[in-house]
Amino acid sequence: MGAILASGAYYFLRPEPPLINEYGETGGAVGTYYHLRAEYLVNQTEPLVFDLQVSCGRHTFDKGTPNERTVLGYLPALYAKKTQSGAAVMLAAPRICDAIRYAEDRKVYSGESEVLGSWEQVAEGNLIPFTIWFDDADDLTLGYGYAIASSFDNPYSPLSLVDVTVEPSTAKKFETWFRSYADNILTERHLGPRFASSEEDKAYWASFDPEKQLLPLKCYGVAVVSHSEHPAKYTAKYYPEDKPAYWFAPEFLPADTSDGTDDKRQFVYGNGYYDSGSHEFPKYFNYLRRREPEGDRRPDSFWRMRLADYYPLIRNDGYPFAERESLSSGRLVYKADLRREKKGLLSCFSLINPTGYGDENYRELYEYYFGSDYGPRLSKFGHVINLEITDDQQGVAFSSLKHPIVLPHFLIGDKAVAEFVTFEFIGGGHVR
Repeated sequence: MGAILASGAYYFLRPEPPLINEYGETGGAVGTYYHLRAEYLVNQTEPLVFDLQVSCGRHTFDKGTPNERTVLGYLPALYAKKTQSGAAVMLAAPRICDAIRYAEDRKVYSGESEVLGSWEQVAEGNLIPFTIWFDDADDLTLGYGYAIASSFDNPYSPLSLVDVTVEPSTAKKFETWFRSYADNILTERHLGPRFASSEEDKAYWASFDPEKQLLPLKCYGVAVVSHSEHPAKYTAKYYPEDKPAYWFAPEFLPADTSDGTDDKRQFVYGNGYYDSGSHEFPKYFNYLRRREPEGDRRPDSFWRMRLADYYPLIRNDGYPFAERESLSSGRLVYKADLRREKKGLLSCFSLINPTGYGDENYRELYEYYFGSDYGPRLSKFGHVINLEITDDQQGVAFSSLKHPIVLPHFLIGDKAVAEFVTFEFIGGGHVR
């Protein structure tokens, strides 16, 4: 049994998904390819189309010739295009190659983790590549990531989603496309020291310079979940008399208990961390679930869950806006933007100490931000944080908070709980 094409998506005839690992892949992706077409509208007027062929692993170009080269990993792993207004849109290649192999009735190697559902999302055309908007195509260090499918429906969003389709492809189609495409504005150098492969790029990243552009592979935000009945009961019990817009669970409550007494987790939906990784943004898959599948009425479906609203968060140790004066003070500063125009978005940036730097790079970096005697300052940095919150009516600041703040990270009136979250997408591989 294989797959049939219906309405632009592959539908599987097999009744059960394969066992795959937590990355959505089994390690048997060699020789697997897929065709991704994602259509957007910029400012409701400009069509922006990504029509990509993706290699899942170990593709050999010019085999048997002096120019032979083999590329491991996804290619392209990331793809960015410039808009007419000078902005840029980048998408991450969805990690769906096991699903493609399954659709083609090819062997899928079992992993040791639980059964995950990437094959279902591909089968139903139910995914959106993780998408990031950059205001300036010449500066790809800070962008806005779309955290949930409804983010594209925000009337303030410069980007609207039109359609996404995925289908299996072949090595021949991939190589024909690869030799002709020319509008990916990313280069290997953008990926930073961790993924530098050429001698030229390794030399570029061999020394620290705060002006060097580093492409973000993580996005940071605040997940806001409205209270269900259980957290609402505890909020009513402990909400301060002056009814602040933002507040914290009382210090005298323990972080967690097992004896049934009150603790801080009682304010949180499900009494635990909000797990976007099993809801709208499956961890390491590089895509968002797009919509509720028809006929999915399972009580344990994530569509039955109380999903979060997302807002961007930046940190003062984020590149490129880190300032020496701010960091040398020892305070870690979080700035949460809860304005309605930012609803559904995350802030995408890299921290100042990117993975892949050598010892000498880190010494230069820490001396630049913390001074020549950086050891004591660095060891104390982040022990306390300042939190700044901006909404449509006001700005509120809290200082000298203990870090890390246990859940709930903060509470919004008597209506909701807020948690700091990180979305990490996989950018390893190659862009060219």
